[in-house]
Amino acid sequence: MLTLTESAATLLTQSRKNQNIPDAACLRVAPAPDNPDGGLTLGFVEQPAPTDHTGESHGVPMCVADEVAAALDSAQIDVQQSGNDAQLVIVPSSD
Repeated sequence: MLTLTESAATLLTQSRKNQNIPDAACLRVAPAPDNPDGGLTLGFVEQPAPTDHTGESHGVPMCVADEVAAALDSAQIDVQQSGNDAQLVIVPSSD
């Protein structure tokens, strides 16, 4: 299953706290609805969809839409720094 690097988990945990999102909220990764080129959306949800693949990475509950789970099975979400900005990127797993 898709996992998080420790730095991504730290960034997401801090973001969740800053936005008052409950700790039990699940980080959901799913296909972008209006992007036929394979874009993804990431966001916190209260409950995973019935067909989502669920797990936890570095203390962050995760759910991955069934449509993209196999393609992301050996990947990680990491943080990429660009000056003062940070963005989440998907990279091959280092495990």
